[in-house]
Amino acid sequence: MNKNLAMLCVGLAGVCWASSGVAVQDFFSHSTKTAMELTNVRMCVAGLLMVIILFLRDKFKDSAARMNRKPKLWLYLAIYGIIGVVMVQFTYFQAISIGGAAATTVILSATPAMVVIWESIYNKKFPRRVEIAAVILAIFGVFLLVTGGNPETLLVPLPCVLWSLSSGAVFAFSMIFGKHLFAEKIDPSFMTSLGMFFGGLLTFALIEEFDWLPFFAQDVIFDVSWIVIFGTVIAFLIFNAGLKYLSAEEAALTSTTEPASSVVISYFVFGTAFGLIESAGIILVLLAILSPIFFKR
Repeated sequence: MNKNLAMLCVGLAGVCWASSGVAVQDFFSHSTKTAMELTNVRMCVAGLLMVIILFLRDKFKDSAARMNRKPKLWLYLAIYGIIGVVMVQFTYFQAISIGGAAATTVILSATPAMVVIWESIYNKKFPRRVEIAAVILAIFGVFLLVTGGNPETLLVPLPCVLWSLSSGAVFAFSMIFGKHLFAEKIDPSFMTSLGMFFGGLLTFALIEEFDWLPFFAQDVIFDVSWIVIFGTVIAFLIFNAGLKYLSAEEAALTSTTEPASSVVISYFVFGTAFGLIESAGIILVLLAILSPIFFKR
């Protein structure tokens, strides 16, 4: 896979996540279920489907054998599943339940800043100019969206901002740690499938009263199906397929197609609209997405 195709895969994953975010918002408008309960259903069902796909593609045995040769990789996979998958889903759902899909996904565009800063410190190198510019644009764009340009005003509920930033932080971790597992030549599909399925099983311990029947109710079954299939199985598989051929910074910046898609979809589905200054913030986020693509230095 060449780099352009890899960037397309990561960008399409962002669109899938955006559409699932809107489905999550619609789900919470029709259901009293919690973010953790939705995380449980999403990860268990999607993880199982992805494991089945692995078996059908004959990729499970080879990856498991490679893991068994270095048992500590199973521990790394568990860490990835718990922090890089469970917490990403839970914090994301929690933010959407408070502030809506559009605001949450745009705030998540702070993720590239976290990745770029971490990679620079870890590798002891100064970020490229285009990365610095993209980070500044993304952060300033999120600032305008959240405050409307007035630091004393908060247009998005503070809990939504905090949960969104938390989701961005664990998402950044999942990309950085995922690259570490790729270096061990672990198949991306295997890593995501097992991490999601085992992480989903863990969430049973965090739910007091387990009941999946409400997730099959007529007014939410479409939302749940969309979240599982498009927002999880397809999104994660194509994201990791692209991530394998990109740096963590490139993947983070390209995947911010999610906020643009979320704003558009939310407008047509919920009538969500932003004022002039907030819209300018969204445009800055889009510029942050495009700058690494058009400027190579």
